[in-house]
Amino acid sequence: MFLKNAWYVAAWSHEINRILTQRWIAGEPIVLYRKEAGGVAALEDRCPHRRAALSMGKLIGDTVQCGYHGVQLDCSGACVRIPGQETIPPSMRTRAYPAVEKWQWVWVWLGDPAAADEALIPDFRWNSEPGWVSTGGTIDVKANYQLLTDNLLDLTHETYVHAKTIGNNAIIEWPMTHRVEGNEVHVQRIMRDTPPPPLFAKVRGTDVNIDRWQVIRFQVPANVSIDARGYPAGSEDLSKALRWFSINSITPVDERTSRYYWTITRCFAQDDEALTELIHQSIHATFMEDVEILEQQQTMIETDRPDRQEVGVRADAGSIAARRVLERLIRNESAPRDSEVRAAATSSP
Repeated sequence: MFLKNAWYVAAWSHEINRILTQRWIAGEPIVLYRKEAGGVAALEDRCPHRRAALSMGKLIGDTVQCGYHGVQLDCSGACVRIPGQETIPPSMRTRAYPAVEKWQWVWVWLGDPAAADEALIPDFRWNSEPGWVSTGGTIDVKANYQLLTDNLLDLTHETYVHAKTIGNNAIIEWPMTHRVEGNEVHVQRIMRDTPPPPLFAKVRGTDVNIDRWQVIRFQVPANVSIDARGYPAGSEDLSKALRWFSINSITPVDERTSRYYWTITRCFAQDDEALTELIHQSIHATFMEDVEILEQQQTMIETDRPDRQEVGVRADAGSIAARRVLERLIRNESAPRDSEVRAAATSSP
């Protein structure tokens, strides 16, 4: 259920320093640390000797010393020292993962290192773009990562779940459209001459009707940016407009838990720290409303009878398209391995 040839957010850049930090991504344990020269190293968090967690050891220069028997591994995963033994077996090594810092986050590539193209990192430039200011955080969620992307691609739930902040009846009264471009899914809803939701009115200090835009972009495996705009109805007066990007990257920990990395980045009132705090607290509270729904949804799915099928509605179109893109890529990725298994089985005596 996980795409391996993909970039996943492992941490905020400021979280990784000269201390060993463990992260689980798609069922794989990874230890991260900052090298003396400043870059980030990422290794499988298992010592090749007795499979102890390397993250429980310590750093010596750029090498990791296992806290169990003292085996030392460099940032390429190769063993450079075994206490009491001069000969190092070639197999005494652990896996190293490509790691890149971009858009305030540390990204780790789980698949074939030769295919780790930095151009495939999702376009979240708004987290670092001049003229924009961002705030964000991380939320641990006891739900499958695809439930979170479903939630972000179908914003009709805002009317019912987020009525105190970003939701109102206008969302369900205006149709959404979607299109698939390669491995991306784009969803759009434009609402004309509608009342602003409560948070929009509070942030911009006006309750006049607005033209509201929701422009959503999904990039595999679980990255969603939402270009949210609110202009005075019939105008694009930027002095009274609201425009921000909701940037979301969901990292699966395993099949039923996720780490949700998020930011809100805006291009207005950039020096207003009180406004930044208001937006941060309001959006975090909004996302926690989602978490409550999604964690219960995960429980309901797990405890339901296996033969029950979901009943779809029109608003599911974007999330269904995103799931199909991901399923296709996972299927294509696993096809060579499946062929090798079949070939091995047929050649066995």
